[in-house]
Amino acid sequence: MKRIILTVLTYLVLVLPNYADEISKYIRQSDFELKSTVSVFVKDTKNNNILYKKNEQKLLNPASILKVLTFGTAYKVLGQNYKFETALYRDKSNNLYIKLGGDILLTEANLKELFAQFKQKYPDFKINNIYIDDTIIDKTPYPSGWMEDDIWPNSRAITPYIVDNNYTDILIKRSSLSKRIDIIQNDDYKLPIVNELNATDKDTGIQKISFERQYGEESSIVNLKGDVIKDEIITLPVLKPEINFNIKLQNAIKKNDIKFNKQIISKKMPDSAYKVAFVYHTIEDVSKKILLNSDNFGAETVFKVAGAKYINYSHPATLDDAVTMFNEINAKYITDGIKIADGSGVSRYNLVSAEFVSNVIEDLFKNTNIKPLLATSSEGTLSERLLFLKDNLRAKTGTLSKMSSIAGFVTTEKNTDTIFVIIVQNSPKRKAVLKNFENTIIGLIYKEY
Repeated sequence: MKRIILTVLTYLVLVLPNYADEISKYIRQSDFELKSTVSVFVKDTKNNNILYKKNEQKLLNPASILKVLTFGTAYKVLGQNYKFETALYRDKSNNLYIKLGGDILLTEANLKELFAQFKQKYPDFKINNIYIDDTIIDKTPYPSGWMEDDIWPNSRAITPYIVDNNYTDILIKRSSLSKRIDIIQNDDYKLPIVNELNATDKDTGIQKISFERQYGEESSIVNLKGDVIKDEIITLPVLKPEINFNIKLQNAIKKNDIKFNKQIISKKMPDSAYKVAFVYHTIEDVSKKILLNSDNFGAETVFKVAGAKYINYSHPATLDDAVTMFNEINAKYITDGIKIADGSGVSRYNLVSAEFVSNVIEDLFKNTNIKPLLATSSEGTLSERLLFLKDNLRAKTGTLSKMSSIAGFVTTEKNTDTIFVIIVQNSPKRKAVLKNFENTIIGLIYKEY
């Protein structure tokens, strides 16, 4: 009897296709392993079976797939009905407090609406002072482990003062009468700019404009250099978010013809104050910036905002508070060497394994409604990828220098629900080659399982 069973099992092994071998064969043939580390983990979520694994416990940098984990943990803490609220409060001394809520989608129009609500409710109210309570999160501009290329102008400083994405537009314009290049700033917030731009012949020149802070990263002065052949709008992060916010706030107050006694300053709101007006964006609204468009600024801000709630708003939330929140909530999946250093995946200090990423994502899918918030084919960073998987795929991509990653959920051709994680690190190959490598593995998962 044992011999018959053994014969049947041997036959099945020989006759039935070994799908894991198809992925392994492709990885070998692609020569990625000669100079790169390839980590893959695929799991059947219905039957809890591991379908494929390779270097699944090796610690690697996740890049932006970390956003699924950190935003997902924030989503757990804040709740799916959470609103990022900017509110006006009134105290007994006729002071108003603007309570900042870490709303990454807040606009100047929202601020105008906020004071319009107040004006309609209290048309004859005599305001003494207006204060800003900015104690939701701290003002540490960049997480540890961010490199020089990761900070301004490639990323905005992390701050509770957010309005209009903390960006400003600058028009670079060739003068029609001379070789002069004009710099036009229509935003009420102005960057102090040193103009070192040159006009170049339109037939032979190449447009190349660079920008840097004069006298180093702490400077408030920007140098614009390069050759200009045509008019161009450049979008840059504001250097002083607090000043930018105050300018937009003053505009909103003036628009609603509201008068008060003194200059606006920051001050913690007393517990006795009560809400009189508010504007907000939902956590689902905010998720699009982070999970679809991979916005680092948004990911870091929301991570800290969740940390603030986790510590019951006892002090302005720090990155350490958010990381502690993450580690405590995901403690059962954390093994030796796992390290979360920021909320966006930019930090080179982040270390995760593919199996860890899979475990946390699976937990999130079971216990939150995060899955439909992830991008499918033709959305966000997946806009040009895996189009044949439309509606069968929900995933988050990641890219850093010499590495690429993708993680998420795919329903296969055979109707198997899978979670997959792919991380490629230390690769000399071009970004497009890395992404195509991932696409092929996901295609094999879809076809074979």
